[in-house]
Amino acid sequence: MNFFAAFNDTVSPEVINRAAVYVEESAPKTQKAIEGLGLTLLGGLLKRTTSEIGVNQLFNYIQKGDYDGKITASLASTLKDPTQTHTLISHGNDTISHLLPAMKSSIANMISSYAGIRNSSAVSLLGLTSGIVLDVLGKHVRDGKMDADALAAALFEQRDEFVQKVPDSLLPQLIEKVGLQQIVAGVAVPARRIAPAQPVGRSAGSPAVPISPSYEVANNDGDGNSSLSKIGIYVLIAAVVGVIGYMIYYNSKNQALNDQDSNLTPASTTDVSESDTVARSMDVPIDTTQRAVPRSTTAVAGTKVPPATVPAVVPAGGGTLATDLKNYMADVTAPKGRTFPLSAVSFQPGSASMTPGSAPVIMDIANFLKANPAAQIRLVGYANDAKGAITNKSLSFKRVNAIKSMLVAQGINFIRVDAIGLGTGVKIKPGDSTAVRQPTMRKIDMKVVYK
Repeated sequence: MNFFAAFNDTVSPEVINRAAVYVEESAPKTQKAIEGLGLTLLGGLLKRTTSEIGVNQLFNYIQKGDYDGKITASLASTLKDPTQTHTLISHGNDTISHLLPAMKSSIANMISSYAGIRNSSAVSLLGLTSGIVLDVLGKHVRDGKMDADALAAALFEQRDEFVQKVPDSLLPQLIEKVGLQQIVAGVAVPARRIAPAQPVGRSAGSPAVPISPSYEVANNDGDGNSSLSKIGIYVLIAAVVGVIGYMIYYNSKNQALNDQDSNLTPASTTDVSESDTVARSMDVPIDTTQRAVPRSTTAVAGTKVPPATVPAVVPAGGGTLATDLKNYMADVTAPKGRTFPLSAVSFQPGSASMTPGSAPVIMDIANFLKANPAAQIRLVGYANDAKGAITNKSLSFKRVNAIKSMLVAQGINFIRVDAIGLGTGVKIKPGDSTAVRQPTMRKIDMKVVYK
């Protein structure tokens, strides 16, 4: 699926002009608003399809709203008639209110400011663009004979291009208003619906029962299928209970073995256990690499390896940053807000790909956040080596989000890590030839926002 090509084909100059006349705004501003709304709605639907309910809702609204390509095929003609235009806008606004609940006003305000149009115009264009976006998706669903899961997967295939196409002036607001931190960081994935239990008695080799995306409850036709489905559900529940029981037994057995070894564990591991308990109470993932190492099994028979000679597993990191952060947190008089330059973090020229030597620094940050569950940080990036169509601001944003993605992969809650890209760091007012140009920057800073 190529969403952007289909959307751009639909939003022709004729469509832009007719929409501009309807909302009484200039054509350039109307075009900017519609393009911004298209990106905003795509981002919102990407976020929506990270949940099973969202996947089903999007698919259902496309089916029930007859979004199958007919609207976009005759859009220019529809916009000639104010009555039909009003109906299309009303229907689009109603649908998007259900798909992106409580976001319509904030989206309209954001686009109003971004495109320089009235708020009422932004609301009307939101309804129009919603119809266009859903009809473009519906056409792909029809042509590709997609189910809900295939639609969600196809949407996420547009994620990289979506991040590239969002203008620098819109991206920060879009992330904040629609909550696209995980989408932009590449952490989120499309949800997959759970397949229902297979009815008992299905012959081998017969086709699987398709997953119905409808919310409507099917009537019992009295042919016994309902009873068979119930039996299938009971079988599934029994299987789940069995798996849970095995997991409890397995964990209990491992715990017993660990208790036996605990008598040989050095006393220094007490602090690790206490910190683990605190971390669990704060719902922060534990770094298992910090646990005590079992005794070596390679000792010569008849000899006993003293605990002091057991080699410790040293996690990646442990450099200067780790020491600076530890000293900073230990100093109760040090105020929050200190900035630590991440001078050891570097990227390939013009790219968001980190060099191999950067990984230990990221591990230092991850270990710091795990050890301090209340801490929150802000990554601020600068770039001056962008190439091609990408701007320095976009590149700086992608780089800090690459670091954020690595931290999230280590179990850090994405909410605790803010990521901002400031481009070259040089700001000069347009037309100001008297300003003294400052040197551009290429670096990443980490600010401890909250201790």
